[in-house]
Order: sequence, then structure tokens, then C-alpha cells
Amino acid sequence: MSTDTYAAPPLRGSGVLETTTTTEGHSHIHRRISWAAIFGGVILALAIQLVLSLLGAGIGLGTVETNAGSTPSASSLGIGAGIWWVISSCLAIAAGGYVAAWLAGVDIRFDGMLHGLVTWGITTLVTFWLLTSAIGGIIGGGFSALGSVTSAAGSGLGDAAKPLAQAAGVSPDMVRQQAEAYLQPANPDPATMSPQDAQKVIATELVTYAGGGGEAAAAKERIITIMAAQMKVSHDEAAQRFEDGQAKLQQARDKAVQTAKDTADASASAASRTSFAGFAVLLLGAVAAAVGGSLAVQRRLRVTQRVVR
Repeated sequence: MSTDTYAAPPLRGSGVLETTTTTEGHSHIHRRISWAAIFGGVILALAIQLVLSLLGAGIGLGTVETNAGSTPSASSLGIGAGIWWVISSCLAIAAGGYVAAWLAGVDIRFDGMLHGLVTWGITTLVTFWLLTSAIGGIIGGGFSALGSVTSAAGSGLGDAAKPLAQAAGVSPDMVRQQAEAYLQPANPDPATMSPQDAQKVIATELVTYAGGGGEAAAAKERIITIMAAQMKVSHDEAAQRFEDGQAKLQQARDKAVQTAKDTADASASAASRTSFAGFAVLLLGAVAAAVGGSLAVQRRLRVTQRVVR
């Protein structure tokens, strides 16, 4: 034999309704948290988010009409997608919080809000895990494929070089470069240099000049001398051309550095705006989940009061 005893309905604004069920001499009290109910709310929230995301993608892609020339701009599509994502996320998490609080059977509004917030937290973590795992899988697959290609290429080169290495111990290019080094004079005359040899020497001297130190002045003078001999100009004109070239190179370097700084600043600003936007979206989701849980408890209070009456 069992009897159900209900306390009197609470006054408006109290937010608490005590319900005690007595069965064969002992009473049953609802637990403060129900993980099964929270799990159900999480599943429902993820499913609703997926459905609404697919609906938004269908609507957005349906506006693309290339032949008619009425395709919206990328910025318009991006703004619309962002707004739809915020709205759909709030609706999904509010529904999940509502279901979690309702299935938990809690009669205290604060407990319902906590069920909604826990549902929101788990849903957020699961969503981020799914996104990061998918991206990580794509990146990992790409690097794996790149590693396979590189390994295969290295194996092919190694197999092709084995007979030559076994026969001579060195490659033909190494032999040719060594022979050219033997025939190259220690300090060739700039007037008798071929254009190819002059370019090689200038390249070597530029490295020395860029390194600075005591040999920089000698390297600069060597470069100017070769330029004057190769271009059939005076030493002063060659020196002026060298200075002009160095000035243009420095301007290009400064421009590249400034461009890199501007890009870094723009990236930091974009990352900052994205972080604030993500914070706002997560905060709205938490509020929606708490409101959903509170509405479920409020609904349960009304239903219980009707039963009592």
C-alpha cells in the first residue's frame, strides 16, 4: 500500500515546491543531479545544432545563383552564417538544458539552472573535441601523406645513387666542381673574367660584405672592380651603381619587415576579435541553458500545482 502526500502549494515568488512520496513506510526524494537526464539533454542539443546547421547551410547555398548574377558577397555570407550559428546554438543549448532539467525531475529552480549549465558545459566540450579531432585528423593525414611521398622520393634517389657511389665514391657533379676549382686562379683578373665567373665571384664577395668585419671593405672594393671591368665603366660609376643597388636592397628589406609587422598586427587584431566573439557566444549559450533549465522547473511547478488541486 502506498500513499502520496503533497505539501501545500508555495506562495508566488518562493520558487520552491516540496513533494514527498511515501511508499510502504519510507519516503522517496529526488536526487539533486541526474547524469542520465544531462546526457539526454546533451544528445538533444547536439542533434538540434546539427539539424539547424544543415538547414542554415541549405538556405545559404540556395542564395548562390551564378548564372543569374545575384550571388551574395563572401562577407554577406560570412555575416549571415555567423548570425545563424549564434541563434541556432542558443536554441539548441536552451532545448538541451530544458530537457535535462525536466527529465531530472528537480523541483528547485536553481537546480534546474545548474542542470542546464552542466548540459551546456558538456555540449561545448564535446563540440570543441569533435572540431579539433576532425581538423587534427585532416592535418595528420596530410603530414602522413607528405612523409610517405618524401620517404618514397628519398628511397628512389638512394637506390639510383647506389651504383655510382659504389663505383666511384663521389657523384659526377662533385668531380666537375672539384675540377673547376683546380683550374680557377686564386685571384683572377676582372678584365679577363667570363660573365659566369664574374657572377660567381661577386656572389661570394657579397656574402663576405654582408657579414661585415674587417674583410667587408676589401670585398666591396673587389665587387666594384669586377663591375667596372665587366660593364666597361669607370670605377666611380661602378661604385655609384653598387651603392644604388645596396640602397634598393635595403628599401626592399625595410618594406618586407614593415609588411611582416603589419601582417602580425592584423593577425593579432583578428585573433582578438575572434576570441571576444567566441566568449560572447559561449556566454549567450550558458545564459540560454540556464534559462531553459529554469523554464523546465517552472513548468514542473505548474504541473504539480494542478495535480495538487
